[in-house]
Amino acid sequence: MDGRPAVYAVGGGDGPPVVFLHGWALGSHAYKRAMRRLTSRGCRVFAPALPSFGDTADLPSDSMNIAGYANWLASFMKEVEISEPALVIGHSFGGGVAIKFARDNPDLVRYLILLNALGGGNRRPPWEWAMGIGNEFWPPSGALEMLQAMRGDLVPNLLRNPLGVLRVGLLALATDLRDEMEELRQLGVPVLALTSERDRLIPRSAFETVCDSVGADRRVVSGGHAWLLVDPDLFDEVLASTIDIQVEEHRASRTADRRSEIERLLQRSHLSKREIRVFLESAAPLWLLSDSASALAGDLALCAPAVKKSEVRALARRIEESNSLRLTVAARDRPGLLADITAVLTANGLSISSASASVWKRQKVALLSFIVEAEQGLDKEAWAKLGDRLRKMVVSAKVPWPTVGPLGSVIVTAQGVGGRSMVKVTAPDEDGLLSTICRCFHLHGVNIETLRARTHDGTAQDTFIVVTEISPESLQEEIEDWLSDPGAREESLTLVRDA
Repeated sequence: MDGRPAVYAVGGGDGPPVVFLHGWALGSHAYKRAMRRLTSRGCRVFAPALPSFGDTADLPSDSMNIAGYANWLASFMKEVEISEPALVIGHSFGGGVAIKFARDNPDLVRYLILLNALGGGNRRPPWEWAMGIGNEFWPPSGALEMLQAMRGDLVPNLLRNPLGVLRVGLLALATDLRDEMEELRQLGVPVLALTSERDRLIPRSAFETVCDSVGADRRVVSGGHAWLLVDPDLFDEVLASTIDIQVEEHRASRTADRRSEIERLLQRSHLSKREIRVFLESAAPLWLLSDSASALAGDLALCAPAVKKSEVRALARRIEESNSLRLTVAARDRPGLLADITAVLTANGLSISSASASVWKRQKVALLSFIVEAEQGLDKEAWAKLGDRLRKMVVSAKVPWPTVGPLGSVIVTAQGVGGRSMVKVTAPDEDGLLSTICRCFHLHGVNIETLRARTHDGTAQDTFIVVTEISPESLQEEIEDWLSDPGAREESLTLVRDA
């Protein structure tokens, strides 16, 4: 940025962007366990190493102040293309930067979370700060875990740039943001402020000043100043409702925007206005966010006119600058359809790297899209064979079932109420895995409404919305057993084949 290096960590899905600002002398390594709690809830987390820390360059001497840090953060968000207001979380010194940033850029902040933030007029001599830091390591029971969390940042920062670390420390000592917080309150940015019972660095009076000045909701948790490094589960617990609300609001706004965009693209298609409205009004949010609007509009165009019972429609489009293809299949919905289609693709030498699917019950149509890659490529004869097998599959449902061996490190979660559940499966990727999971659903009488599957670095991450009478706990156990015990799985499949 401006000719100087800036380092950051990034992770998570396509949920609301979160900008996480670390405390003095630390960086993203120290907070990685806390940030994983955010990504597990669907957030996309950006954690920059602030200037003078990590390998991020110092600020120019004339910008070495809290306003300079806030300006740097605004440039950072632009550089990494965060194109919408972010949830900004700041701890300690990072909280002070977050306050100044939100005051100067309220349009870039959807929600501000301050964790033991400085800025409340806490002017003290340097030796009192030093004593406060020392007291953080008592009692010893939590000191070791805190040191283990800090060591990846603290020691390298002190060795790499001791003068820069000292300059930022002196800046923190002199930071008073009460005027900025009063102005921030007038701007109406929603704020949540937290402190901890044994914080010896930021006195409770300074915390109360922050809350009163900015008009923040306030909470007090157990632990010391660095409580979220020692207890990331507590961090997840106290922020759960706030984060989940932000995720749902973000998903709802994106879904509405996506519907409008697809509707606009389909205006010039063969679909009538009524057909477009009916399809989009009942489209599942998971499907609407599974790909670009143009790709989904092209897929949806396959569904009209109505798909006949013995008909299958398929369209393959090459993805530019890659060897992959986007294959979309539209067919009349029936139990086991997704398992059968994925089995046919696997049997034809197509490796599936991602997939999405949705069902429209009223129209009785299932729409399935796959990113596939053929090891040997596909000529006209191979495409004709694939088409023939898909047609036979639709009519007879007799397809080869791929075999998948025992899978290690399988993680299955299921949650839901009222007969509908969201099931997430994370497992080592293997040809036939998606078909195997779908076969498990089918044989247990579970109907898949929507699917989104992705493979990254050899790990499959599949999300299903399903309708079932099985409790989420039982469903989770069934899938785990199915994937971990190929013997029992083959026995079930043999019984079905014989029947």
